[in-house]
Amino acid sequence: MAVTFSDAKIIFGLARHGEETLATIVTSESYVYRNREYYLVTAEFTDKYNKTYITNTIKTENSLKPGDKITIIYNKFSPQVADRKDNSLRKKKFNINLYICFIFIILTIQGYQEFKSSPNFWRSKRKYKHKL
Repeated sequence: MAVTFSDAKIIFGLARHGEETLATIVTSESYVYRNREYYLVTAEFTDKYNKTYITNTIKTENSLKPGDKITIIYNKFSPQVADRKDNSLRKKKFNINLYICFIFIILTIQGYQEFKSSPNFWRSKRKYKHKL
């Protein structure tokens, strides 16, 4: 759930306070996860006040090399938080985690209601446990 909340905070911050700018790729590392190739990219950009920032790693599916120019969206209140424009990986991960959290909450509520409807359920199970 903590991952879902942090992703929600990042997605909301970029949607609400995001600004577009051009960035230059500093480093690019590739890795394979479940037969798909992903890239962790570190980008350097300048905001509208001419301050230079280096972002944390941005996960993308597109092959990028150091020196490439990309368009990113950064949060104007915390510029280190940035994501590539039209990058849907974070949103997909957030939607999947949110769906899993909702299913977990629904199953927990359903289990609680089952237990509450028959409070002697566990006592009746213990009665016959040691009977030979």
